[in-house]
Amino acid sequence: MALSRRELLLGTVGLAATGCTSGDQGADAADATPTDATPDATPTDATTTTTTEPEVVLVDAPPYEGDFPFQLGVASGDPDADSVVLWTRLISNVETPTSNLVVAVDVAHDAAFDDLAYSGLVDAPAAYANSVHAIPEGLESNSWYHYRFRAGEHVSATGRTRTLPARGSNPPPLRFGFSSCQNWESGAYSAHRHLADLDLDLFVWLGDYIYEYGPGNNGDVSSAGGRVHDSPEVTTLDGYRQRYGLYKSDPSLQAHHLARPWIVTWDDHEVDNNHAANTTEDGQDTDAFALRRNAGYQAWWEHMPVRMDPPVRGEDFVIYRSIEWGDLVHLHMLDGRQFRTPQPTDGDPVALPGVGNLGVRQLSNDARNPAQSMLGTTQRQWLERQVSTSSAQWNVLGNQVYMHGLNAFPGPVPAINTDTWDGYFGERQNMLDTIGGADANLVVLSGDFHSSSAADIRSDPFDLSGPIMATEFMAPAISSTFPETLRGLAPLVLAVNPQVRHFSPENGFMTSEVTPESWTTRLHTIDDVTNEDSNVAITATFTVESGIAGIAAIR
Repeated sequence: MALSRRELLLGTVGLAATGCTSGDQGADAADATPTDATPDATPTDATTTTTTEPEVVLVDAPPYEGDFPFQLGVASGDPDADSVVLWTRLISNVETPTSNLVVAVDVAHDAAFDDLAYSGLVDAPAAYANSVHAIPEGLESNSWYHYRFRAGEHVSATGRTRTLPARGSNPPPLRFGFSSCQNWESGAYSAHRHLADLDLDLFVWLGDYIYEYGPGNNGDVSSAGGRVHDSPEVTTLDGYRQRYGLYKSDPSLQAHHLARPWIVTWDDHEVDNNHAANTTEDGQDTDAFALRRNAGYQAWWEHMPVRMDPPVRGEDFVIYRSIEWGDLVHLHMLDGRQFRTPQPTDGDPVALPGVGNLGVRQLSNDARNPAQSMLGTTQRQWLERQVSTSSAQWNVLGNQVYMHGLNAFPGPVPAINTDTWDGYFGERQNMLDTIGGADANLVVLSGDFHSSSAADIRSDPFDLSGPIMATEFMAPAISSTFPETLRGLAPLVLAVNPQVRHFSPENGFMTSEVTPESWTTRLHTIDDVTNEDSNVAITATFTVESGIAGIAAIR
């Protein structure tokens, strides 16, 4: 039986309400607006009693024998108005953790930790690779903090994190970044180095934090720095843990985690390329893959600063959840892998000129069937309920794959990538008809495609007579590269996809600034993805106006 969060944390660490537990009950509970149950008090005598906040006392660091344990850095994530998840994983002298450990965690208003807001102890269980998910409560809303971990004589790097504006408040503008896809072998993490220096509130990660491939299996090994995966393709819990350890050893990635809280979801490579629920692209036995998927899920949870209990074998692992920036932005993070039906295969394959067949098929009857689902019924109904009852000015979908549609080659029937929302055409159409529209202020964030786009979303992306239902920004990849063989087709693809207003195959990231009146997104591109010291430049800026779906301006 897996430990609950309350069992994972010692009594000195306050527990925040879980943003998602299992199914709709947990989601609805997290969405309920709290009420103040304290009645008005009338003094019974003339004496006025003044109370002050108790002084926070620095706890002693628990004993620890071994080398510096915080080699994978620290991170924070999933903030709410009075708490945030603080993460680290202690690396001991043994490869497979066998001893339960304890670590001290401190939160302060200042980097010197002279003005403490919290100090306590938290478990780092061996069953979860000595990972830590501490959730100190009672922090001030809309405030920045510094945090660290201590074990024995060792002190971690100091991270910077923040809480969210209070629910229902009129908050300041939101500034955040987003990206995905950081294949270790494909390039350096110069994008993270630049992101660490920006003045942003949050960072949204849209999947593919690791790649499961063995050395050189993706045919895209970087020529700089000798960055090669350190094991064959990973399929076991120890293998996934080792792969996360490799990726998290990168100093630029660690620096970016130190800078601000992250809000993360997964895509396919956290387990296996292009998998759909328990169906793999290479036809692996379903029961065997279910064990592999559970290992991937557990390793993901162990290494991410997420507000949820660890996965339980044989049960759904509900990671979809909502994050609220007051009444300005409600961000709904989706899971497009765990509950999807397999990609349709009834459409005729389409060969691209000079490239051949890359899994592109004609749009088919199966794709048009609303029962062909990327989200699954429960998650889709949860999303529709979240958006339809939201009081926010902007509703945002943190989503893995592009929703704007893409016809890969001109012809009488669209040629589509079935692993994207085009393979789930009917569900997309029904969902957008329910939650989209001119006054919905719906913005979709996506990644996966190792390129960037800014696009108008229609319920049927290939019917330009229909109304625009939402706006999409597909962020470029941190290091995973767009195939050279496809770059020459970009002008053709844009010519037959007028809903895509801008496209770039370069690496980098996007940042957005959101106010009640407008949404501005900037595309940041890296000059040389193989160079850790590469420059970055803003190469395009996109504007969306409140109450008008679609891209209003590009410059």
